[in-house]
Amino acid sequence: MQKRTFNQDWRYARLDETADSSKMQAVTLPHDAMLAEPRTADSAGGTNTGWFAGYDYVYEKTFTAPAEGGKPDVFVEFEGVYHRAEVWLNGEKLLFFPNGYLPFRVELGPHLHYGQQNTLRVIARNADQPNSRWYSGAGIYRSVWLLLLPKEHLDLDGVKVRTVDYKAPAIEVKLSAGCVGTARVEILDGKTVLADQTASLPGQESLTLSLPGAQLWNTEHPKQYLCRVTFGQDVREVWFGIRKVECDAKHGFCLNGERVILRGACIHHDNGLLGAVSHPFAEERKVRLLKENGYNAIRSAHNACSPALMEACDRLGMLLLDEYADMWYIHKTRYDYADYMPKRWQEDLKILVDRDYNHPSVVMYSIGNEVAETAQKRGIELTGQMTEYLHSLDERPVTCGVNIFFNFLSSLGLGVYSDKNAEKEAQRAEKRKNDKKSNS
Repeated sequence: MQKRTFNQDWRYARLDETADSSKMQAVTLPHDAMLAEPRTADSAGGTNTGWFAGYDYVYEKTFTAPAEGGKPDVFVEFEGVYHRAEVWLNGEKLLFFPNGYLPFRVELGPHLHYGQQNTLRVIARNADQPNSRWYSGAGIYRSVWLLLLPKEHLDLDGVKVRTVDYKAPAIEVKLSAGCVGTARVEILDGKTVLADQTASLPGQESLTLSLPGAQLWNTEHPKQYLCRVTFGQDVREVWFGIRKVECDAKHGFCLNGERVILRGACIHHDNGLLGAVSHPFAEERKVRLLKENGYNAIRSAHNACSPALMEACDRLGMLLLDEYADMWYIHKTRYDYADYMPKRWQEDLKILVDRDYNHPSVVMYSIGNEVAETAQKRGIELTGQMTEYLHSLDERPVTCGVNIFFNFLSSLGLGVYSDKNAEKEAQRAEKRKNDKKSNS
């Protein structure tokens, strides 16, 4: 598989301005459109989003479809678009993806004009304010990639590496493909091949490879190895670390058999003055500064973090609590993800695990943050369903941020977060806006 950057040569504008082509501005992704908007006292997001105004945006990119290799399978991968993204190609709508923090892929191949000009159009919504309890940013704020695959290839998430044993180092490599072929698996340390095996596909296959003398991944020595899988013309390379996470009531959290006290902090996805844009250097800076000040763990508050942040955690030895969502079916703000979560949580969690499975820094999943739903029978059942589903996908521990005081208030009908309170907040925001119009 070839993975090419697809960040250059985009144009963008507010959605309501696209009728005037002169409004379209050249931009290189990742890009935070909200950062360029005015701050105003009638902003519906208010203090939560720094008083920035909210708008909808259009991003366009014209490109020539690659025709080498006899029309390869072509996908475009978005690391993050805030939010309620629509993807169009040559005037045809291909996908709607509401989550503003999870990645998604769109198959372009069947819709491309090979050897000709094609126009990719992405709509990102942010006029539906208020929709967040923090500065969200807006637009295509993480990187975009073009994925080119030969006709016979592994599944897109078809290589998963798991530590089987840390005492006598051994790993399991799980492979999946929809076509017949032989996959060669090599484990490398630099140019040195530590292990080499083959597996016959299609379907799913698991290989166990012993790596005697291999170093373990931990917070002090975050050693990584490369897993290279060759399946015909399809070559995949995955970085991984050998480490085992265990959690129980007697020993607490253990990494490679040693108890570790998590000295952690919760961090949001933005990068301060840079806005929500995910630049690798900025993500690494956050992790490095925390490490230098004694932290060994971070929690991605309160949503899926960027791939660049995880890669920085892998390199620097920072433990990561991988959080899914800030709300379930009860709104915290009127237009947040609660409208979609009840129907999409299984798809979302699978996307999260497929993306993050190979990262040694990811030691735990969090399914929610201060969700008042855990005070209700329906919410308790949902907690169990999500936990069980995650355990079917991955062996890592699962947690949930439960605020006992908030739950107590919620049980009395006085909850801080409720659909009623979210609606009132939206009405107050609309009143501020209307008051300004009448006074101007």
